[in-house]
Amino acid sequence: MTADKYIFFPARAIVCGALSLIILSGCSVSQSAKQANKVLVSQEAPIFDKRFESVSLKDINLETFWVHSESSDDREPVPLDNHTFSRITQDVKQAVVNIYTLRVEERDVKFGIAPNDLLPIRIPLVSSILDIVPFQVPIPFKSEGFSLGSGFLINKEGYILTNAHVISNAVNIRVVLAEGKKEYPAKIIGIDRLTDTALIKIEPDFIPTVLPFGDSDELQMGEVVLAMGNPLGFQHSVTSGLISAKEREAPHAGDRYTNFLQTDSAINPGSSGGPLVNLHGEVVGINTAIIEKAQLIGFAVPINTVKDVMGMLITGKTERGWFGAHASPITIEEALELNYPESAGMIIKGVEKDSPAEQSGLKTNDIITGFEKKPLTNMAILRRKLLAFSPGQEIHLTIFRDGETFEITSTLIRKKTGEENQAEPIS
Repeated sequence: MTADKYIFFPARAIVCGALSLIILSGCSVSQSAKQANKVLVSQEAPIFDKRFESVSLKDINLETFWVHSESSDDREPVPLDNHTFSRITQDVKQAVVNIYTLRVEERDVKFGIAPNDLLPIRIPLVSSILDIVPFQVPIPFKSEGFSLGSGFLINKEGYILTNAHVISNAVNIRVVLAEGKKEYPAKIIGIDRLTDTALIKIEPDFIPTVLPFGDSDELQMGEVVLAMGNPLGFQHSVTSGLISAKEREAPHAGDRYTNFLQTDSAINPGSSGGPLVNLHGEVVGINTAIIEKAQLIGFAVPINTVKDVMGMLITGKTERGWFGAHASPITIEEALELNYPESAGMIIKGVEKDSPAEQSGLKTNDIITGFEKKPLTNMAILRRKLLAFSPGQEIHLTIFRDGETFEITSTLIRKKTGEENQAEPIS
């Protein structure tokens, strides 16, 4: 049965249970990180929109692709009253969408005889021994499952931002607007699993409401934010909270991206992909994850990260260039030992053989003090900027060594690995 023959119920609650067993092989509000990161649907599949496949990053002008926020220096504080959140919600919700996907999943089925089937009755000691004998072998197979998530419109052409794990391995995507009266088919423009971001597109027959992008770097700890989405299938819900922290490590073990916003605004499964907005109604993050069993600890991808990788999402080319250097923030002890007079910088811990870093002359204990002709003051911003560099692009670093400062330029290359190259230029 093809994806088009399945029935979607976007305007009503999705019931996972007996009904889903009849319609689909599975039903969930989100995918695990392991499931989402495993590529089961090729980019040649019909679900991918290939209109920009021949466009290069240098040919893209992003100035008008999204609505930019006003300068933070020119705005007045937002007055708080009992209707402040309501006014913001009314403006924002028209741009928030629910996303329903039919996706390919990989499951394990055990093939063989169950050990205890060999016994006429269950004998405790013998049964315990048989339980560890591998009579049954797990065999992976692909099936189809149904999931839901959230997203938001970013321009009037019908482009929608969401999480990569919301639409990962999808073969059919339906988007439902705030009113819930009509659904639109969508296609994937680009998906970036490293930052858990994705860009999809509908063909609107209306002039959509879009959300402006704010500046996540300007967020302050304790600042009020609102999270909107489709939590647990409850359409277009809003929760309020604070920015609890910035530059948090990824909540899932094995994730390498480490620059999340942490918020106590409730983010539940199904909210993934929805916007985290400030009191000016500007998007400052994409709701993306919660820690199981924790209360009021949610995470969002900073919107400035999305700005940096947007070119990759548009072209659908998210392969990272490889530099081959390992670095970490310099400590006070290391700065004193190397006679480095500043407190900010990254110290090179290792350089890989035959890498662009080695060819550029970079050495262990070199200190990176600048990136792209600008002083290096924030490690998280450097890490984020590097995520937007693909093979063939040049990077410019300012280096401190033996009391002298100099510039190096290097061209990133494609790292040869057995898997899709998601390597960061500097790790």
